[in-house]
Amino acid sequence: MSLDRFFPLQQSEAALIYDVRPGLSYRLGHIPGARSWPKSQFDAQLASRQAEIRDATKAKRPVVIYCSDLTCPDSIKIATRLAELGHSLSFLEGGYATWKTAQLPCE
Repeated sequence: MSLDRFFPLQQSEAALIYDVRPGLSYRLGHIPGARSWPKSQFDAQLASRQAEIRDATKAKRPVVIYCSDLTCPDSIKIATRLAELGHSLSFLEGGYATWKTAQLPCE
C-alpha cells in the first residue's frame, strides 16, 4: 500500500496497523496508532492478534503491517504466516523509512 493511500487511513484510525520491527525500534519511534508485534513475539501474541484482525475485518478496516524499510524481511514473513491462516492484509510500501522520509509525525 502506498503512503498516499495509507496516510488517510492512519489519520482517520480506519486501519489496524502493526509494526513488526523489534520492540526496541518500536519504542524509539513508530507510526501513531501502530501496535507493536515484533516477529520474535509472533507465536506468543498470535491468538490475541487474530482476534483483533477478525474484528477489523468484520468492521471492514484494512490490516496494514510495516517494517523498517524495503529490505526488512520481517513483514513478509509475518504476512505470509497470516495469509496461510486465511487473513488478508497489506504492507506499507517502504515501511517506517518511507514515513520518516515524508517527515510525518512519530510517537
